[in-house]
Amino acid sequence: MKVTEKQLKARVTELNMGVLKETTFGIKVERGGKGYVCSLLYRDQAPPEILLAEGSASEASACIEAVATTHRVFKHSMMGGMEKPEYLTDELFLKKGGERCPKTKCGSRDVIAGWVEKTTSGLTQAHRCSKCGLEFVVIYKMEGYEVSGQVGVQQ
Repeated sequence: MKVTEKQLKARVTELNMGVLKETTFGIKVERGGKGYVCSLLYRDQAPPEILLAEGSASEASACIEAVATTHRVFKHSMMGGMEKPEYLTDELFLKKGGERCPKTKCGSRDVIAGWVEKTTSGLTQAHRCSKCGLEFVVIYKMEGYEVSGQVGVQQ
């Protein structure tokens, strides 16, 4: 079955206004000179993430459906089909690189770092989410140091 640009745009609109409406991202499809581009567009100031470049209409359709399927699998399997917990676990926060708001209903990358404080086991740094206002502290553990351009300098 042939996939048209009109069908692709209709499916993207359906997803963005439906199941993806409550997420931190949406999906976009555009037709360029060498084919279709599918991107994830984040609802904060994060740059778009290109999932497919110079793809055929069929490849773009598969990419769009993969986003929809991944969302469904995550929502129903990872969360047990239940309501999300209020905050990410430490493990998930670290897995995501610690660059997003840990409030699961927010997830914004628009996080402002504040003061750094020394503790007995490392450092802590205050953060504030510009989107939801959550204030949280990130904990850093020291492992050593590096001299610029050198690794493992010892005295």
